[in-house]
Amino acid sequence: MTNPVIRPIALILLLACPAVLCAQTYAIKNAKIVTVTGPTIPNGSILIQDGKIAAVGASIAIPSNAKVIDGKGLTAYPGMIDPHTAVGLQEIGAVGATQDVAEMGELNPHVKASAAINPLSEHVAITRANGITTVGSLPRGGLISGQGAVINLNGWVLKDMLMKDSALMVINYPRDVNLPANATDRQRTDAENARKKSIDLLRQTLRDAQSFAKVVDARGADADPNPVLRALVPVVKGQEPALFNVETANEIKGALDLADEFKLKAVLSGCAEAWKSVNLLKSKNVPVILGAVFQSPSDDSYAYDVNYTTAAVLVKAGIKVAFTTNSTSSARDLPWYAGMSVAFGLPKEEALKAVTINAAQILGIESQTGSISEGKVANIMLTDGDPLEHATKVKQLFVAGKPVDLKSKHTELYEKFLKRP
Repeated sequence: MTNPVIRPIALILLLACPAVLCAQTYAIKNAKIVTVTGPTIPNGSILIQDGKIAAVGASIAIPSNAKVIDGKGLTAYPGMIDPHTAVGLQEIGAVGATQDVAEMGELNPHVKASAAINPLSEHVAITRANGITTVGSLPRGGLISGQGAVINLNGWVLKDMLMKDSALMVINYPRDVNLPANATDRQRTDAENARKKSIDLLRQTLRDAQSFAKVVDARGADADPNPVLRALVPVVKGQEPALFNVETANEIKGALDLADEFKLKAVLSGCAEAWKSVNLLKSKNVPVILGAVFQSPSDDSYAYDVNYTTAAVLVKAGIKVAFTTNSTSSARDLPWYAGMSVAFGLPKEEALKAVTINAAQILGIESQTGSISEGKVANIMLTDGDPLEHATKVKQLFVAGKPVDLKSKHTELYEKFLKRP
């Protein structure tokens, strides 16, 4: 005799099957497919199963149970990636209670962004509506901010979103002294000494981490459980990239010298004056996450378009480039950074790589996303034009193989005030 309690439970599970037990199969047909890492398919199909790209091509078999999406007149691109944001860590800049992006103190390598990410942040839906499916959510503040995470922009809880934990160790290389012209000699001396002290602290911390790594190798679990130094062990061993926030040419050189000294796997972010350091960057084979595209030149003597042209200069020299908004509220603007760079000399194909596969490689997730390739997570956008152009609209978006709603706080407010009497 059937247990009367089991039958209702079975019915609930059966009804929940599409979402819980049985991953939906989708097929995008008749779309132009820009794979990024392979040839563009003028008219093809993409099969999505179990959240991944099962097949892609001009002629592929589509199962009878697949939900078919007609992509006629649309173009499929891989979802875009912003490797340096604080999405999920901060909500409203003027409200301190919504900020969980930084901890007190100078040295916080043991802090993990993943411990504080809010999956229900309004910025998640706002950002993805423009075709960004993945972001690096990185901590800020202090000398060593902590460990950044990589998340997909869809999910009720963090485990649904998390692509990679401890993806990057964020280091804020001490800024060059930039005082007003009327600053006194004493003020300049004090500022220079404070900067030197910060650099010395950073160097000593990395030196201590190297020594601690040897202790860990020798003693294993019996090593002193120092959370600060233990968190830096993968960094000084070259297993976890160190992301240096830098802007000036002097800061770039200082960060790279430090990376050489401690054999760090370095990534540079910000890099407003990367155009001054092309030969150095090329010689070190260091990727650049360019975030200064829309900033005004930092010196009146610089050309007005210096930040617009930097990406083209770096790519021409063979330097791997990604773009970042280095923002939360403006992360949705990522494609315009690439688009502006195209207008000032960056080849369009390279611009698209910068917001997809290059960013994925820098974050260490290129085997999972960044292109439309079999076996990768199905992060795909369908657009009515070039995604780097303002006039283009995202018509359909898949994140981890699931279609997501393109509505957001912005669209709700637009519709609300459109109806205002």
